[in-house]
Amino acid sequence: MQRITVVGLLVALAFLPADAPAARYGKRQLWGSIAYSTQTGAYGYAVDRKTRRDAETEAFRICGTNCDLVRTFRDSCAAVAARPKRVSSDTGASREIAEAKALRKCGDNCKIAVWACTSEK
Repeated sequence: MQRITVVGLLVALAFLPADAPAARYGKRQLWGSIAYSTQTGAYGYAVDRKTRRDAETEAFRICGTNCDLVRTFRDSCAAVAARPKRVSSDTGASREIAEAKALRKCGDNCKIAVWACTSEK
């Protein structure tokens, strides 16, 4: 009888998702990323990607040459604030929170250059 119980438990565990806490709450865990060029002001972003790497690759592809990866985020929003010779970024549960945090880090005369949010936040 113990053998059947152990086998049943192993079969049940095999069907659990690798990220049980996220599955428990129904979240898909979506990634986003923002790339930005301080030289040209060009930017690229990607949201709702299944992996961090996919999000970063897409952000770079859209941004083009001379871009730096500024922020990668999961199930949230991110914003980039910029002024000449200064760039900062941050994340938050909403666009407004991410923008406020990025502006606070950047200082005077900064403006939001780009923001992005995943659909799961």
